Amino acid sequence: MQLENKKIIVTGGTKGIGAATVKLYVKEGAQVVFCGTNDARGKATEEAVNSMGAAGHATYMKCNIADQAEVNAFFDKAVALLGGLDVLANVAGVEANLAATDYTAENTKFLMDVNLYGTVYTNQAAYKVFKANGVEGSIINYASDVALSGMPNGAMYAASKGAVVSWTRSIAMEWGIESNVRSNCVNPTIRTAMYEEWLRTVDPAVKKMHLEGLKRRYPIDGMMGDAERDCAPIMVFLASEGSRYINGQIFCVNGGSTMVR
Repeated sequence: MQLENKKIIVTGGTKGIGAATVKLYVKEGAQVVFCGTNDARGKATEEAVNSMGAAGHATYMKCNIADQAEVNAFFDKAVALLGGLDVLANVAGVEANLAATDYTAENTKFLMDVNLYGTVYTNQAAYKVFKANGVEGSIINYASDVALSGMPNGAMYAASKGAVVSWTRSIAMEWGIESNVRSNCVNPTIRTAMYEEWLRTVDPAVKKMHLEGLKRRYPIDGMMGDAERDCAPIMVFLASEGSRYINGQIFCVNGGSTMVR
């Protein structure tokens, strides 16, 4: 087991990539506290993960990462339950598909509050624990493939994720120098439940054209990736001691659709 006795906090752990991350962390022996804003989904994920009979364990707690007071209270409770902290996997995020001319102060604030400020608040809270306990911890932030490639009809979402990349690379230097804390970014292109539902219900001619386009865009599989198979393993690596000398890097989990230069 690569993460035996590791103490890990996961944000956005109630569905999708976050839930897949929690599941694999527990399989690898970690003690995990994960958060989200949907209690029913959180408790269902907790029950499903703990019923696997794996060496690790997961506990759900409610937290809106856009609220700094909630984040700090959540970290206090989570760290007390875990008995410390080794890793933060900050997966939580929101998306808005709008024409660039249609963004308003309200929907821009919504995106930035969760994607950027939520990253800042959770990272700060984790670093305070690492520094106080002398832990050479790992911070793993989620950006997106579009942070590098751009996103028509999603410019502000792409901007918020681009900001996450810049923030992560900056703290990688600052906190690495101060405390040997490493900070890295995962930029995924992963199929979501919403996307799968769209694919099941869309007009067959549109679906055919869409899938043919994906084959040209994604060299591996000709399709966006799977959260559990393709994304969770990199999260295990970045949480493990095998990545202790990797810092300030962008890991593009996208089948080769965007090359980092």
